[in-house]
Amino acid sequence: MKVTISKGNSKMGAIPSVSLPPIVTCKHCESCAKKCYAAKLCRIYPSVKASYDRNLAILTESRDAYFTQVKASAMMSRYFRFHVSGDIIDLDYLDRMVKLIRECKGTDFLVFTKNYEDVNEYFAKHRKPRNLHLIMSLPFDGAEIANPHNMPTAAVILKGNDPKPSYKVCGGNCTECACRGVGCWELKKGETIAFKEH
Repeated sequence: MKVTISKGNSKMGAIPSVSLPPIVTCKHCESCAKKCYAAKLCRIYPSVKASYDRNLAILTESRDAYFTQVKASAMMSRYFRFHVSGDIIDLDYLDRMVKLIRECKGTDFLVFTKNYEDVNEYFAKHRKPRNLHLIMSLPFDGAEIANPHNMPTAAVILKGNDPKPSYKVCGGNCTECACRGVGCWELKKGETIAFKEH
């Protein structure tokens, strides 16, 4: 089987990505599961769900095969995103992902995660590669998270609410931000990017 690599979408522009099924591969999704845009996409487009499920099946059967295929695609791109849907599933996955990122020095990688425990544990022992832009996704309910490394964060602004003045608001297109050197690709420690509810 072949890992499905998305070539981009209307929001991300022409930035390739690899995804896993939503919710079942996510931690701390209690506050966002009912509003999950990836789960909605899977309901509307069976082919999208099938590709996410297939990626998980390949990962489950052979992590080596999964990461070899992802690396082959990522190393050909200037920018790459892990998990438009899904998340880092465990420490081994995170370790393999970071090693892949270190090997693809000419590619910048964007990763959003709610797997706070594994990220905090891993980066207590390892340095984060310069080409990894890792952002901790905040819960929808506003609960605080453990973030000892002061990683950048992402917040969803629910309909009817306004972002905090300190938040940087998403411009709507990943490719444009990457080319301009702004947004998620350039968030510094302690900064927060805000996304309006889909």
